Amino acid sequence: MNLDSFTLMAMSSLAVVLCGISFILNTSFTRNDSTGRIWSLGFISGIVVAAGYGVEAAVPDAWWGLLVGNAAYIAAVGALWSGARLHNGRSPRLWIVAVVALVVVVATALQAADAGTWAGAPVLWLGLTALSALGAIELQRGRLRRNINGRALSIVLWVVAVFMLARTISFLVSGPEGRSFSTYFNSGIAAVVTMALIISAAIAVSVLRVERGADSAVGDLSDGIFSRAGVLSAESFVQTAEDHLERAEAARGGIALIGADVDRLPEVNIAFGRGAGDEAISTFAQTLRMTVPIMAAIGHPSAGRFFVLATVASETEALALAERIQIALVDTPLPDRQKIRLTASLGIATSFDHGYALTALTAAVVSSVEQVKSAGGNHIVVGTSD
Repeated sequence: MNLDSFTLMAMSSLAVVLCGISFILNTSFTRNDSTGRIWSLGFISGIVVAAGYGVEAAVPDAWWGLLVGNAAYIAAVGALWSGARLHNGRSPRLWIVAVVALVVVVATALQAADAGTWAGAPVLWLGLTALSALGAIELQRGRLRRNINGRALSIVLWVVAVFMLARTISFLVSGPEGRSFSTYFNSGIAAVVTMALIISAAIAVSVLRVERGADSAVGDLSDGIFSRAGVLSAESFVQTAEDHLERAEAARGGIALIGADVDRLPEVNIAFGRGAGDEAISTFAQTLRMTVPIMAAIGHPSAGRFFVLATVASETEALALAERIQIALVDTPLPDRQKIRLTASLGIATSFDHGYALTALTAAVVSSVEQVKSAGGNHIVVGTSD
């Protein structure tokens, strides 16, 4: 069975509409948070894309349908990137998406009289390339980096970015009637790529939105001043740490911030289920409570990451404390899974090197933890000043 370009485009439009309606309804009736609303905006834009291109194809001289479709296409892919940024706790930067969409609208309007269906196409595809690449990068950062659904969607966005860039080059070199463009980058193949993106995005972001609530069971939500794991929540830890650092600076006492990130937490979730990952986080939190000095502050900024702020007399004492945490963690298997023993990537920053600003200490610790994780984990790195 041979499918022509029109049939493939119709199937792609149908997939966009069905996935969009499903996601929007789920967002409306379940978890209606800001991340879900931005992703819903993306799916609404996808439906507008289908409608705009449909009008342009069916109605003679309906150039405005192409203009609406191109702008909505940018908004759809840009919303995936903005939603991913918000999911990672960063600014969504929707204004960048709006600027790119405006540039595409202007380019389409200026070429509509001469280029017809291909008006503004190279500018559109370059915009999609940039936003797809940004989305793919964002899905490999922060909490999304530890999520298999985020990584899977990142791969799809990289494929879209490469395809759109190659399509742009082929169009500019040989034109829409060129052999390479008509063979490898025609509207039918583009519709298949779009369909794959929409279906993958609908599945991935739906699971991510659900798992965001599951992550909060032990990570992001809190009971009073504590996280669900039984230690200070992110906000409470910041307030406590800043108070301790202010008093330590006045007394010229030594302070160490130790960061610990549970190794291979995504693999534990995949192999043994979400409950095992939650159990690992809770076990780690209790191990920290029983290992660090009594008056040390323990914070839980995200699902698998913990901070410990303790007074120390030297950097050597801070390293000894981190080693004690590392040993205690290995010696404490998960209660219901005695064969699983956790390890962690640990980073240390002290006031002797970084002063008493919590931001400076945190940045040094996070950098050290990421360095350990990139080297395989289960190690300790002491952050030093430049």
